[in-house]
Amino acid sequence: MLFDNPALQQLKQKFDSEKVKKEGSVKATDRGFGFLEVDKESYFIAPNDMRSVMHGDRVVAVIENDENGKQRAHPEQLVEPFLSRFVGRILFLKGKTYVVPDHPNITTRVLADDHRKDRKQKLQNGDWVVCNLTAHALKAQQFRCAITEYICAHDDPKTPWLVTLRSYDLPLSEPEDEDFAFLESNLEREDLTAIPFITIDSAHTEDMDDALYIEKLADGSFRLLTAIADPSGYIAEGSKLDAIAAVRDFSIYLPGHDIPMLPRSLAENLCSLREGEDRPALVGEFTVLPDGTIDFDRTVFKLATVRSHGKLVYNDVSDYIEGRQTGFQPSESIAAILGLLAEFAGVRDNYRATHAATFMNRPDYDFILNPSGALDHIEVNHRRIANQIVEEAMITSNIAAGQLLAKKFDCGIFNSHKGFDLTKKKELISLLEKEHCPYSTETLGTIEGYNAIRRFAVQHNNNYLDSRIRHLQEYSQISIAPAPHFALGVENYATWTSPIRKYGDIINHRLIKSLINSSSHPKMPDEKTLLAMNTARRINRMAERDVCDWLYVDYLEPDIDRKTVFTAEVFDISRGGLRVILQENGAMLFIPFSFISSDKDTLTLDGDNGEALVNNEVVLRLGDTLKVKVISVDKKNRSITGAPAEPVGGLMLPDPYQTRESRNSR
Repeated sequence: MLFDNPALQQLKQKFDSEKVKKEGSVKATDRGFGFLEVDKESYFIAPNDMRSVMHGDRVVAVIENDENGKQRAHPEQLVEPFLSRFVGRILFLKGKTYVVPDHPNITTRVLADDHRKDRKQKLQNGDWVVCNLTAHALKAQQFRCAITEYICAHDDPKTPWLVTLRSYDLPLSEPEDEDFAFLESNLEREDLTAIPFITIDSAHTEDMDDALYIEKLADGSFRLLTAIADPSGYIAEGSKLDAIAAVRDFSIYLPGHDIPMLPRSLAENLCSLREGEDRPALVGEFTVLPDGTIDFDRTVFKLATVRSHGKLVYNDVSDYIEGRQTGFQPSESIAAILGLLAEFAGVRDNYRATHAATFMNRPDYDFILNPSGALDHIEVNHRRIANQIVEEAMITSNIAAGQLLAKKFDCGIFNSHKGFDLTKKKELISLLEKEHCPYSTETLGTIEGYNAIRRFAVQHNNNYLDSRIRHLQEYSQISIAPAPHFALGVENYATWTSPIRKYGDIINHRLIKSLINSSSHPKMPDEKTLLAMNTARRINRMAERDVCDWLYVDYLEPDIDRKTVFTAEVFDISRGGLRVILQENGAMLFIPFSFISSDKDTLTLDGDNGEALVNNEVVLRLGDTLKVKVISVDKKNRSITGAPAEPVGGLMLPDPYQTRESRNSR
């Protein structure tokens, strides 16, 4: 045959070797064409060529000049597909089954084969499924996938939660219950049931894993006892349930819905510190001096049996301490404990305000569901004195545990934070000088220097500086070696106060118990453990964010016609617009440049410095607030677009509705 001719094959190989080829990632657009992103260069991909690739695919493409002399990329070889396992929606078309992947940049219809083990549920248009990509168009001339799992119907009110969980390959429920036996009956435990421990949680909390008691000593010091639930007494190291908990690593907390790390019979019953019930516990005894210093020499950990003398609720406790009218009236003994806990929290808060830095008071947003499982409303809960009591008690307890584990083992599960990202040191110094914040270049990499700058921002109520600092600092990480936590202002911080919810706390319990019992050390955490925990924490946070985005779109859609005016805080500024957070419900909106001003010469959005300028004068900065309206929602992308409700910096305010219509018509 002609193509078997060795001379022709050699000539073809020569032509191929002379082609300019680039490896990069495909970036799709909503207009059919795309780009090959190679380092800092972009090459146009025509719509016809985009049919053989998807957004995110890593490919090798031939770079050629078209008739106009412009460079174009023609994808030739697949390096790595963007999709492998994915979630999508069923589409029946001309007698064939397709799945449309659930991704804002992918509109490709993937031909689907039903490979589910259980096919009792008949597939309908719009139903949600899990798939595996089995063929790629760049290799097989078409995209094809295998449907492996049915998630839910298109109109299921629980869709946001179910789809998000399966998108990240997270479980839909807690581990199965079984009859659990207590494994440590042979260990001696101190009977502390007469001590009036109390729990302070939300009204709906069932997995109570911490209880508090406090008294004041003759020298003015506080003696704080923190009793923590003891699931490691039921879960043998290396057991099947231990392995399951090690894979999950954390309880999953989504808006309006939680999935415990442990079976509910443990999390909400046998281990939960329920009022009036005797429970095994790991108890820490901590001495806090009158100036707020923790006396580590007097730290004691012990195994004990405890009994909660009161299941208290955050708002009830705060109302009582603040002297508000409330139906909650504690007993005399519990009232005395609450008074001392409030005093203790004030002392510790003042200590951290002068030695570390206190937190900016940002509210929590609770998603309240109706009986069908759909979102009913959102409640705003501000950090009050009861929240502060629990926070300060837990921080104190975890600092003490961090010191102990660092000293005795030089190992454990530590929370670490490295402070400023010193690769951005020049940008940081420029910011500090601009905001007249005292600093020393020698201490920018120290706990003291980091927290002095944070204190300056809090003391001067400088939301802009606080926001910029968050953009210029490192992310917190989990570490198996002792490591400082700059944001808390301590050398070591190891959590052990949430073992029902965090597997790392169970590991720390086992280490502390080995010291109490003088027993052989449990298995030390390794790099594999560390990677799993950091990955699980990141994925859980992304899942929480995705569910929030989904719920906010539906929740705020009616406010488009109502033209509701919200107060928003500027979270991010880029050349294209503003990202803001609504103070009324926590939703994030994007405000395009064109909705702020139609004058491109007058308005400048400076993303590097987080400022909006009109005629080179700053009119808006990160941390500032402004009035906004919801203009549109994008249900596919789960995003919300807003516009200012009043002029910014004296600029004439464009009509966002007219601007939106003109955009849609193009």
